[in-house]
Order: sequence, then C-alpha cells, then structure tokens
Amino acid sequence: MKFDDFMRVFAIYETKQIENPLLETLRLFDVLSIGKAREVMRIPGAEKFDFAAAAEMRQRGVPLELILGRAVFMGKSFYCTNDTLIPRPETSLLVRTAGDFIQKRKEGGADSQMVIEIGTGCGNIAVSLALLCDRAVKIMASDISPEAVEIARRNIRKFDVDEKVELFCGDLFQPFGDHQGNVDMVICNPPYIPTSSLKKLAPEIIDHEPVVALDGGPYGINIFRRLIDESSTILKKNGMLLFEIGEGQERMIDRLFSKRNTFKNIEYFKYEEKVRVVGATRQ
Repeated sequence: MKFDDFMRVFAIYETKQIENPLLETLRLFDVLSIGKAREVMRIPGAEKFDFAAAAEMRQRGVPLELILGRAVFMGKSFYCTNDTLIPRPETSLLVRTAGDFIQKRKEGGADSQMVIEIGTGCGNIAVSLALLCDRAVKIMASDISPEAVEIARRNIRKFDVDEKVELFCGDLFQPFGDHQGNVDMVICNPPYIPTSSLKKLAPEIIDHEPVVALDGGPYGINIFRRLIDESSTILKKNGMLLFEIGEGQERMIDRLFSKRNTFKNIEYFKYEEKVRVVGATRQ
C-alpha cells in the first residue's frame, strides 16, 4: 500500500472521531504488515481490507487484534479471538526467561526437558518457546477453555511445532496426573487482576477478552496459590516454576512462598524496569 492509502485511512479515522487517529492508523498498518521494517503478519486480501468498517468497530471499542483475528507477539502473527487473551509485549519476558533457563540446563547436561504451560490461551507462549528451543524440549500446554485450545491448535499448526507442543484441555494441572515428579519446568501467565479491579479496566479489555483469563480472585492471587502448591508435586527436584505477575505484586508473592518450604532461590525479573516474572526452584 502507498502513502495515499495511509492518508485515506487516517482521514477515515479522523472522520469517525477515533481517539488518536494517527496512532490508530500506524497500528493498523503495522499489523497489516504494510511497513517492512520487521516481520509481522501478512493477511490475504489485505489490499481489499474494509478500513471504514474497521474504524467503526474501533469506535465501538473492539480491539484491533479481534477485528483482524490476529495479534503480533515477539514479531510473529498469532490467530486470536475473544475466547483468548490478546498477547501483550511484557509476556515476552516470560518466554525469554524460560528459554534462558532451558538453555542453562542443556549446557548443564540435560539431554531432554519437559515443560508444562498452564493457561495457554492462543498458544503464543508455548509456540514462541518451542521456536526458541530444539527438539529435545517437549512442551505440554493446557487451557480450561476448549475454544482457546482450538485456537492454540491452529497456531501450533501454523508454526509447524506439532512435534514439540502437545495440547490438553482441563483445569490447571488436572490433565497431567501421570507426570508427577517428572517435569523440568512449569510456566504460566495466570489471571492476576483482583476481582474488584476488573470494573476499572478499559471497556476494550473487559468487554472483549475472557474474564476467566483476567480475574485473579479477591486479591488477585488465587491462581498464584494453586500454581505454587500444585506445581510442587509435579516438578522434579530443582525443577523451575516461572509465572507472570501484575505490577507491584512482589510482596504478596514473597508471603506465599515464605508460608511454604517447597521452593528456594526466588528470583524476580523486570520488563521495562518493573517486575513482571517470578522464578523459583523446587526444593
């Protein structure tokens, strides 16, 4: 597409009184992979895209990713719907941190490694980690939502990682009862927003993304508790638990670990100067 197309879209967004029409236009063109500075997504028939209809949907608060059915994560395009959480940039820290630990274990002599991802959503974490790792790493990813599992399956096929990622449907560790004490790593981007704070979220989020992927209970730590307790039985000795947290939740995480004696070496990792990922080693 040409500069004239860009200006036409910008004019449509201005006419529709979209907030910050320039930014919205830039985002749309980026996601449609009009600019070639980096690999994002290429949508068949993008040249026939109905920009006016998209502008009207954005005016109603529908996220751009759900309008397109695609989201960019770590420079790659993933299918997503309102059955899945839209991938956020900060979650790339979880993937990279997991990849670093896997590489260290490989250098330490681990011939193969088994990873469980809880709450896979559209599968962006499992797929991205699989693309970082060799075939010696097996990833088992689960979600409580059958619809989310099907979207994840599409992404697994898209990126040809079927041999490295296996999908399950169930609540947290329920599908993995046969793997007690055999898992090298558990990773998760859990719901961590306190229930009372959900109403403060932008309508673009709370009206269009699955509440089950956002609501962390009264204090936002319900799933944290279960992750810590249940992963302690499924991880090997010295296995790693890694999960994303909300801004400022480190103190609550400290308390949760201090009340248990199943993990050691609690580490915190920052994204843009804010702690977003916690790591802990099974005693």
